[in-house]
Amino acid sequence: MKPHASGSPVDDARWQAQEQARRGEADADALDLRIAHALRAPPPVALPQDFAARVAALAQSRAVADTRLEQALLRGLVLVFALSAAVVVAWFGRGWVATLAATLPGGQSAIGWGALAACCLLGNWGLGALRRLHGGARGDFA
Repeated sequence: MKPHASGSPVDDARWQAQEQARRGEADADALDLRIAHALRAPPPVALPQDFAARVAALAQSRAVADTRLEQALLRGLVLVFALSAAVVVAWFGRGWVATLAATLPGGQSAIGWGALAACCLLGNWGLGALRRLHGGARGDFA
């Protein structure tokens, strides 16, 4: 036996016997001939007519289920992030608001207008999410 390129030992005599069977030579081993024949002619498989359609439907249904799970996990992650951001703002926000009011021209009223703009953006995003959730393109929920 000599080592093969992959590192496994290869028996030259066995290799030659298998090659003889692959070529269909008469003096080849009967078992090797049966194996070579089986490899040349795979057994008939009685697949149903709609086999490909069934497999495609199964793959699509699993992909939809995976997508739903991913969407649910992503929504949970966004919720956790939003809650943690709200906690951080509530905890440290007073100092930030005072510093921001002192920095911005307009002071406290600029903070109020910025908060109003943020609320408008969040409301618009929320209504868009509701439209997508209910499948409405124009915004009518009925």
